[in-house]
Amino acid sequence: MISTVLGFNTAIIKQNDNFLALALKIKKEDNTCRTYYLQYTTLADLLIILRNQLHRVAHRLLEHGETYRDQLHEQAEICIKNIPEIDTNEVQMPEPERRIASLTLKPGKSDSTLIAMLQSEQIEIITIDDTQAEVLLLAIRQAFLHADAEDFLNLIDSTTDFVMLYAVQIMEDTRFNYEYFEHELWKQNLFSHHLAVLYCYETENGKKILSGAVIKTNAVHPSEAENSITIRINEQCPKLRVVNEKYSLCEIFSKVIPTVGNMDSLEACLHPLKTFFIEQQAKLEI
Repeated sequence: MISTVLGFNTAIIKQNDNFLALALKIKKEDNTCRTYYLQYTTLADLLIILRNQLHRVAHRLLEHGETYRDQLHEQAEICIKNIPEIDTNEVQMPEPERRIASLTLKPGKSDSTLIAMLQSEQIEIITIDDTQAEVLLLAIRQAFLHADAEDFLNLIDSTTDFVMLYAVQIMEDTRFNYEYFEHELWKQNLFSHHLAVLYCYETENGKKILSGAVIKTNAVHPSEAENSITIRINEQCPKLRVVNEKYSLCEIFSKVIPTVGNMDSLEACLHPLKTFFIEQQAKLEI
């Protein structure tokens, strides 16, 4: 089933006062409505997709200015006029077969086509125009605000401006004890560049780089946005947090990894990180 969005509505479903799912009701161009339920993983995927669409919108605003801004306002008005009502039963007694088990993205030039695999194993295709992305993001945030669950949304949102590929603990003999995080190719392709990150700590033997990571992100290098990401992953990733609990973090180093051939391999990501580590640690020891 193919759905081109005309309007949408959102609501939060809780269980024992904890987030269970986002109910997303979509009104299609033929005026029929479909309701979907997104739990943590698929909601995070949707937020990543919508963030990417906002990234494209920002570029078009720079290129086309007021003309494109008028299109955004016009689309927002259409969405607001076509908000479908969510029935009480859709929140209190959600249909399990309408839960989205996984999302795959087919990106377009000015829209995102979501291939949704439902729990019932039915596949539904939903097309969201770039001009609708901000309105849908606002609707999602409003649902969390209404449910007094904004902190949970902020937690999910803090993981959507990058993908973690490798987290590394650096051993005394400079060996890398690494953990790999697998992501679908469509998700990796939404981010522009690989970034090597190193974390330096105050130890009993002076300043030492004890951990690092390789991520993909769209954040400008260097920038406050990038700094925010590098701090967050150090606080959130269990493998990196282990080092944090032993020593005081004093510096963070980052470097864009040039794209050379296939970047999916272990060597393509960890060799530049190792080289960067050797260079930075040598500077600390001067």
